Amino acid sequence: MMVQMIKKIALEAVQAESPLRFLEAIVVSAPPDFQIKLRDNNKLIIPEDLISIAERLTELGKELKIGDRVMVAAIQGGQSFFIIDRIAE
Repeated sequence: MMVQMIKKIALEAVQAESPLRFLEAIVVSAPPDFQIKLRDNNKLIIPEDLISIAERLTELGKELKIGDRVMVAAIQGGQSFFIIDRIAE
């Protein structure tokens, strides 16, 4: 019981030190129903309402397309994702 409590406290301390995780993702659905799939979790599809996109990636001619690889900052807790940029091929 005590060991589990210590593990939990240690895990929370580590997570508190790094509120962001940087992950690679793939665009699986283009706007208006924009979605991404995280590379390290092929089953999890992130819906548009949890995603923010850098403004430059929404400009005419620079929009994200299905199949684009992107770098994502995942906010601690996994309820908010910010697409930083497209990953060059």
